[in-house]
This record gives sequence, structure tokens and C-alpha cells, in this order.
Amino acid sequence: MSEVKKVQQNMDGEEPLKTVPSILENKFADFTYRFVKYIPMSVHPNVVTGIGLICGLLGAFCFFLGSFSRWFFLPAILGMITHIVCDNFDGYMARTRNMQSARGGFFDLMSDILVCTVTVLCIGLSSFGHMEIAAFGAPLYGIHMVATLHYIMHFNEFPFPPFGPFEIHCTYIIIAVLNAVFGSVTVFHIGDFPFLLDDIVLLPAAIGAAIEVARMGIVLFFRLKREGK
Repeated sequence: MSEVKKVQQNMDGEEPLKTVPSILENKFADFTYRFVKYIPMSVHPNVVTGIGLICGLLGAFCFFLGSFSRWFFLPAILGMITHIVCDNFDGYMARTRNMQSARGGFFDLMSDILVCTVTVLCIGLSSFGHMEIAAFGAPLYGIHMVATLHYIMHFNEFPFPPFGPFEIHCTYIIIAVLNAVFGSVTVFHIGDFPFLLDDIVLLPAAIGAAIEVARMGIVLFFRLKREGK
């Protein structure tokens, strides 16, 4: 059954919260949900969130360690995949097993922000990318969450942009695969600035994410204006 429009409790645990994932995240979620039944009922969704957070942060740090050995990109890939799988599992478990809570929703959001931010900074600190470009993308997830929380407060909706958190994690995985295969490669120069392989993948992704965040903010502003809020 498609999860194009899921309904879950809001962060106060009272009214239904309408969640509209991106198309790609939708398809991935539909695939992963079938495996939730193998997780024991005694396992709390917050435990799954915690596992995803730890694996995601370890994977993020492996992007930096890749500067010393390309073998570190293998655990980086595994850490990112584990994080996004757990990120799908925890919410679905909470909804279907009646384990929703405000602290669980907060923990889930914070784990996503931490993993995304630390990953992009570790990429910038590595020898495979530049901090100048990584710093442009680092705050975008936090800004997106500010807009999302206002959607929740005013309209009880949790929207995902077409290029959202799931797509950003996929970008990290692509970067790790390319680095593992090709190493640190300078693709071209603009003046004296060398654009590495990571840079030409991360920069378009960051620009796309920035456009989506700006669009969400503008739509929200005029929607609030129309409704006199």
C-alpha cells in the first residue's frame, strides 16, 4: 500500500499530523516497511532512532577518515544506509505499535539534523572536498526544519520538498561510492580554485536543497498571509 500521504500523531500527541514524503522517499519507505515485522515488539522506536543516530554519526566521521584510507568509505556507506533505514523504521513502528510520543518526534528530528550537518562538515574537512562548499550546505537542514515546524504548528502538516532529507542522504552515499572508486580527483579549476569530485556533486545538491527550502518558506509566508495569521 502506497504511503503517499501518511497520518501520524503530532508532537503534542493529540491531533493527526499529515505527512507528505517525497516520491523517492515514498518508494523507499514502502520497500523497508515490510521488514518492520521482524523487529521484536519489545524494541522501542527510540532505540531504533538511537541506533540510526550512532551509525549515521560513525558513517559521517568515516568521510573524514577517508582522507587516510579509501577503505573508510565502505563503513561510511553502511552508516548512511543504516541511518536512513532506521529513520524509516522508527516512525512506522511508533504509528503501528501505538508508541508515539513527543520526545520520540523530537529525538527523530534532532538525529536527522545532527547526522546531516556532521556529514557535510566531515566531507568539507576531508581531502576529498572543500569546506567553502560544504559550509554552504551545512545549515540548510536546520533551516528546513524551522520551516517544517511552522507548517506543523499552523497547518498540522509535515511536508517534504522534492529534494529533501532522503535525497540528501542518497547524495552522501553517492559521494562515498565515487570517493571509494576514484579517490581524490580534481575535475576542473575556476581561477585558482580546484573543484574536486565531491565539490561538483555536493554543490548542485546544496543549491537544489537551498531552492527547495526557499520555496517552502515563501509558500508558507503567503499561505499564512492569506489566512490572516
